[in-house]
Amino acid sequence: MKKFLSLVLALVMTMSLVTVSAGAKDFTDSTKIQYKEAVDVMSAVKVIDGYTDGSFNPSATLTRGAAAKIICNLILGPTTASALVADAAPYKDVPTNHTFAGYIAYCQKEGIISGYADGTFKPANSLTGYAFMKMLLGALGYKADQEGYTGANWSINVAKRALNIGLADDLVGDFNGVKAVNREEACLYAFNTLKATMVEYEKNSTVTVGNITIKDTSDAKEMTNTAKTDGNIDKDGKMQFAEKYFTDLRLNDNATDPFMRPANQWKIKSEEIGTYAQTPDLTYTAAVKSSAIYKDLALGDAIEKKNVSVYVDGESADAYAIRKNDNDTKFGGNGVLTEVFYDKNDDSVVITEVMTYFGQINKTVKATSTADAYVEVLTGDAAADNVKKNTAANSTEKYETNETFEDDAYVLYTFSVKEDEIQSVELAKSVAGTVTKVENDKKVDASKNKNVTINGETYKASATMANEILDKVSPKNDYTLYLDSYGYGIFVEEEEYVSTDFALLKDYRDKNSFDTNRALLVLADGTEKIVDTAKNYKKAGSDHLDIGTIVTYKVNDANEYTLKEVKTTEATAPLSSKTTALKDYQASTKFKMETDKATITTGTSDKNSKGTIYANSKTTFVVYNNADDEWTSYTGIKNAPSVTAAAKKGAVAFWYCKGTSTIATIVYIVPMNDDIVEDTNNKNIFIAGESVSNYVHDGDDYYTYNAVVGGEIKTVKVDASAKVYENDGKTLATDKDGNSIKAYALNGIYGKYSTDSDGFITKLVEYKNTADKTYAIGVGLDKNSEDYTVIVNTVNNGANKKTITVDDDAKFYNVDKDGDITAGSYKTSVVKDEDDIAYYIVEDGMVTTMYVEEVETKDAANGTVTLENSVNNNNADITVDNGADAVVLTVVAKGATKNDVVESYQWYKDGKKLAAETGKTLTIATDKASDSEYYCKVVFANDKVNGNGVKEVTSDSIKVTVNAYVQTANVAVYFTTDGTKATTVGTDVVTVKVQGGVLATVTAKDVTLPDGYKLAANSGLPAGVTIGGTPEVIVTVEKA
Repeated sequence: MKKFLSLVLALVMTMSLVTVSAGAKDFTDSTKIQYKEAVDVMSAVKVIDGYTDGSFNPSATLTRGAAAKIICNLILGPTTASALVADAAPYKDVPTNHTFAGYIAYCQKEGIISGYADGTFKPANSLTGYAFMKMLLGALGYKADQEGYTGANWSINVAKRALNIGLADDLVGDFNGVKAVNREEACLYAFNTLKATMVEYEKNSTVTVGNITIKDTSDAKEMTNTAKTDGNIDKDGKMQFAEKYFTDLRLNDNATDPFMRPANQWKIKSEEIGTYAQTPDLTYTAAVKSSAIYKDLALGDAIEKKNVSVYVDGESADAYAIRKNDNDTKFGGNGVLTEVFYDKNDDSVVITEVMTYFGQINKTVKATSTADAYVEVLTGDAAADNVKKNTAANSTEKYETNETFEDDAYVLYTFSVKEDEIQSVELAKSVAGTVTKVENDKKVDASKNKNVTINGETYKASATMANEILDKVSPKNDYTLYLDSYGYGIFVEEEEYVSTDFALLKDYRDKNSFDTNRALLVLADGTEKIVDTAKNYKKAGSDHLDIGTIVTYKVNDANEYTLKEVKTTEATAPLSSKTTALKDYQASTKFKMETDKATITTGTSDKNSKGTIYANSKTTFVVYNNADDEWTSYTGIKNAPSVTAAAKKGAVAFWYCKGTSTIATIVYIVPMNDDIVEDTNNKNIFIAGESVSNYVHDGDDYYTYNAVVGGEIKTVKVDASAKVYENDGKTLATDKDGNSIKAYALNGIYGKYSTDSDGFITKLVEYKNTADKTYAIGVGLDKNSEDYTVIVNTVNNGANKKTITVDDDAKFYNVDKDGDITAGSYKTSVVKDEDDIAYYIVEDGMVTTMYVEEVETKDAANGTVTLENSVNNNNADITVDNGADAVVLTVVAKGATKNDVVESYQWYKDGKKLAAETGKTLTIATDKASDSEYYCKVVFANDKVNGNGVKEVTSDSIKVTVNAYVQTANVAVYFTTDGTKATTVGTDVVTVKVQGGVLATVTAKDVTLPDGYKLAANSGLPAGVTIGGTPEVIVTVEKA
């Protein structure tokens, strides 16, 4: 009792120290949080934190240690609580340097949380809802002994009070006090505590006369508030928790959110934390009649039109009366979140409709020191043809979020006209298969007759699915149907083509000129290829194809190509059978595309009336270079060059958009002048040959390499059939034996590369030196720091060494024996070593880029090996109880050099080999008592040494002891003066060991005597107890 009272006293004395800071945190997993208002407010006032990776992890179980921190933050304030320290370990498993040591020590001292009988606290264990609610009630001023929060049925009394005062309000589902509390539930309960009214007791005294004790107490009374803080939470003359202890916190419950829903606005002083819609009285996701709203609100009279407000996406819309028999007036629709807010005081209704729209991610932008992270969403036709959007939305909209999406991902978004911005974005779910039936009744009220049947399942159309989309769906074809959050179809897309199957018809010849019909194709990877064709595509007739036509192709066993025109080749000028060369087409002086900008201006033509198309990260661009007479392929608008046509400097372009989409699948561009093309993306690529993977076949055939692309270290995929060309881009490059270079044998810097639509490298071109820019390889390095120069080719006593000045902005990279690449510097990368290999580029006589491959030699392989245990993360012997978490031993192996790598592991137990245990870790079960020593033998290998390339190293051993199983039980102790409960002067609950599962012994050491008493001679201790039901012991005491 005294401990619980001291908690309240500490609360009253220290809460004046509470300080808070505004601003709701945007957690990376915010879409998984159900109680966003609670989490935002409680994190803003620093009662609970997120994780260092930016997540909140709402479903994670609240641990005992974390609960101690929350309670301390709530009753002491985050500033005071953060200063708590533990002078000594409060429990044997909570050392003074434990993350929660200070909080646990405080809670132990105040009697808020107790440990276990074995002297542990188990800070990682969970906490029940009952226990957490009891703590919060104490913070509000409720006295545990007076309210029945101790002893028998304490949990029932706690739950009754907590639910009655609203501590579990807005909880999804019923309160389950036995269940462990998770992090967001803890936030909700603590958040409701902020709004709850505090209590106090007018009388609380105890008088003892002889053997008679008289208690003079009163019931809890709501605390009044006559201070200026009244109204911070509720203007009711009562003291809400936050009004007393979080005095900068403000609640305005008469606000509206971006969709005009009645809302709570939270601020710290004048800075807003956030605005959150209140819980509606009714919610619908399909069209609802006025009569249904009347019935569901249980109205007795109609609500007239003047008392009804309707908003669609936050914009005022026509209002209608809510009447009992009105079956004609409808609100909302399929996939429309329609919410009804009824104010009984003035008999008024607010109806809000939030539409869900379909869009596409254009790009994700990470946060910087000056700007928040955001995604760019394509809306309407910018996402795909016949996609509806809010008419107020732009074709590209930004939405601030830490959530990451893949480029081009299809998403669902909501848009507020009131705020003129997107309010939410989430990934669209989909189903794929064969469409067997489509209904598209275009009557205004016939949404129930708009649906798609796919894989035998019928999906109703969302209110924002365009009729035009359903018109284009052909039964018996394969489609992907995208669904909104409520399961309605919102967009449907036919199976797409693969851009690697495309080619541009550049020229052709018939049998009059050759033995066979031939065509000159520009493939999607930028390669020009003369092929034999099965048909004469030059000759007028049904097989004729115009120069500039985009085709798909197949190759038969005779290596003959069959060409098929895509559905529509669009171009900057009309295709013509009279045109004999791509350049002969009239160039557009309006053509404009910019790197990383989705919109492409093409100019209009008879096949391109819009004058605008869009690109994304899958769009393939193939651009011609007049000076080199070659094509370069780029995948994605982020990697494509900028092309800006002008008067007398136009561009001819040909493109294909799948179906009715305006998003280009592939674009061929022929600039009339090279200077209108600005390739700001560095097409150079460095590939670390040692990093090549095994051959991968997972539906694609490829190898992976570590690489540097445009200054960024990344992993690239190289198609297994990729070709390497000499710097002319036409002649296949060969190795020292005269064989063409294989996809698994790449190494060094390449001048250009091409990728397919999936990002696989299909073509590389060797670096082409110019008068002012060259690429070279040197063996052996040194430097002269004073002159800021690098000396290359120092091998063989420097017979061919060369000294080169280093540019001030030069980039350096380190490449280790395995091909792992890290960023370096002049200081760290260039060191004296005759074995290192340098791959470098020199511009205007200075080194601008250098990759240093470190090659080390050593007499023999070697390394060191230690073990770590999972209990305290060191190599000490450990003892755990039976049934505890499994013990994991981990090998920490370190080669003497980076070329010394681990080849194998072998574990031993008590000197005997564990044949099956050959991994880096060993898991030891704790389901039975044991006492064994474990160690591991590690084999290091080094293929760079002159001597022994293999070395076996044995770790030190770790002894793991698992104690025998010990069961414990709680026993109620009644301290009496005559051995009967009638004279009880105090109680205690002790935890004791159970023998044989049924018998326990309570000794004098186990109990804490009431103040002023000692054990009587006939105390009854030690006392045997049979476990079962509610075990109890009566102990006889006498005045001390």
